[in-house]
Amino acid sequence: MLVRETFADTFKPAAKSGPLIALLIAAMHWSPGLLALEVSGQVLDEAGKPLPHVRVRFASAQSVPYSTSVFSGSDGVFVASIPDQKLADVELDVFRIGWQTAGVETTSQANGEDLRVTLRSIGNVAEQVPSSAWLQGDPNSTAYHMTTLQCSNCHQLGAERVRKFSAKLASITAEQRSEAWLERSVEDLSYDGKRGAWRENKNTPAKEKIDAWESMVQYMRLVTLRLGEQNKLRWGLEEGSDFYNALLQPETSLFVPRDMEIVVPNLARNFPVEFDSFTGFNDVERLGAYGAGVGTIIEEYVLPTFGWTREIAIAPGSDRVWFLETDKDRLGALNPADGTVEWFPVPGKGQQGPHTMNADAEGNLWVALEDSFYIGRFNTGTREWRMYPPPAGKAFGVTHDFAYNSDRHVQPDSGGRIWITDLGMNELWGINVESGEITTYTMPIAVGESNFHSLLYGAAYDRERDRVWWAQLHGYVGSFDPLKNQVERIVPFDRGAGPRRLAIQDDGILWIPLYGSSELVKFDSITGIELARFSIPDPGAGPYGVTLDKKRNAVWAATSNSDRIYRFNIATETWQHYPMPRKETFIRMIEVDPVSGDVWTTYASLPVGKRDAAVFGTESANNIIVRLRPGD
Repeated sequence: MLVRETFADTFKPAAKSGPLIALLIAAMHWSPGLLALEVSGQVLDEAGKPLPHVRVRFASAQSVPYSTSVFSGSDGVFVASIPDQKLADVELDVFRIGWQTAGVETTSQANGEDLRVTLRSIGNVAEQVPSSAWLQGDPNSTAYHMTTLQCSNCHQLGAERVRKFSAKLASITAEQRSEAWLERSVEDLSYDGKRGAWRENKNTPAKEKIDAWESMVQYMRLVTLRLGEQNKLRWGLEEGSDFYNALLQPETSLFVPRDMEIVVPNLARNFPVEFDSFTGFNDVERLGAYGAGVGTIIEEYVLPTFGWTREIAIAPGSDRVWFLETDKDRLGALNPADGTVEWFPVPGKGQQGPHTMNADAEGNLWVALEDSFYIGRFNTGTREWRMYPPPAGKAFGVTHDFAYNSDRHVQPDSGGRIWITDLGMNELWGINVESGEITTYTMPIAVGESNFHSLLYGAAYDRERDRVWWAQLHGYVGSFDPLKNQVERIVPFDRGAGPRRLAIQDDGILWIPLYGSSELVKFDSITGIELARFSIPDPGAGPYGVTLDKKRNAVWAATSNSDRIYRFNIATETWQHYPMPRKETFIRMIEVDPVSGDVWTTYASLPVGKRDAAVFGTESANNIIVRLRPGD
């Protein structure tokens, strides 16, 4: 039950129900000169036993940050310092999967408020589980891995809009679905290699369900080519051009038939059509140990626009948090102290598509422009741009990830070149920082793959050995020797594994996140040997990228489907997780402030929609920057 209350009055039920409790702190508790309100409390179950790992979130559309979340410790106690408020009320959400609010007692004290929250255990957690919980089937299977890899690149696989689509298929009876799944399994075993065999069987009882998912796949082929409120074409495409038409054809699209022949039937058989009930979910057993506890603070900064805030960066020498709005063609600078934003338009004619960004040691920001294929360098001190044009005659590409070192900084190699991946053409680009000259090198592809579908994605620079490492979502991880201008090593991965955004240590240890199988690979880049593989506790988490944290000797995993950030402790080889303050928190990257140790990220779900917090609310928001203070 979602309950609303003013601290000065009695409980008043809200019109909307849900798994959270919402409280309103009356304005009478705020004095004009007060910088912060101190709140303390304890969370207990109905037997009076303390409950740890409960998230307590304070939010107000007029505060900076927009929300502050803290967590209860082993004794159930939590403490929070809430920023000065300018509106009458502050909303407080109390949440942990498997629990529901039973009552709240409040006491006003001279230095703030004291809360006593009682939660009751519940069995049905359908409204609480992360998106990853909805994909069923064998989490160790290729089908499970490929479905995660293919169907959660833009938004969560189990997002509300996906569940609404699947619910429309509920008219097909369970008996029909079971028969269809069995028939499909037989076809799998006897498959002769000809694409589309299962689609051609018109007698399949669940054919309507399979066809519906196939139609959705074709729709996704279309919408992935467009971005933003104006629905503009991406990647320099023009409607009706050869490249545009090719990307709409199954065989040359992001979703090729050889993959969809596994993914679509898996969705038809293993993605539910009913979402009203989910029982038997134990958060610790399913998601792993909590890292969040007393001392952990998560802050959300809501930006004043509707833009797609995909990437952020911390630049040495700057006190701002820098971010990109891909669909608005601009760079932003957030002042965390007061929430103000400065804007810096990306120069150039037409769409630019600022997509990926990393700082260098000198405080410059390197920005990949996926629509114009330019590379931008922005000096955070002088506020000046330098633009590097693409190779002559470039007609199509997707300039993507920079190769960064163990500090997550872009660094020139021994020849003065920085490196970036071209996802669209499977090319590695070397950019001479001084002259601007760009040379391109095509990377090898796995059997059955194409240059486009290989999706050359993440990259890392080993500054000690002067090597560039790269990763393909559908294919290899490899190293490139910039002195010899040739590929030195390739490392194959199973189909559906999905190596993505890398991190590298100065001792040559390469950390490889596997997006489809939700694993972290520890790889010795010197010997070429995989040393270990660690499964993320949530098998459907989808680690989009990993970031090395030298301060804590840890690796942070940005997950897309789990509504949480995972932390891998290198010394103990253990996982911990930090739940985010809301659902559908699609996370693509993580930046660690080397001075404060603060962990920064952004919600980067697609499609981009209107996200003015005062008008449209903040659920599924993609214009929010997040700071995690782990508490250690």
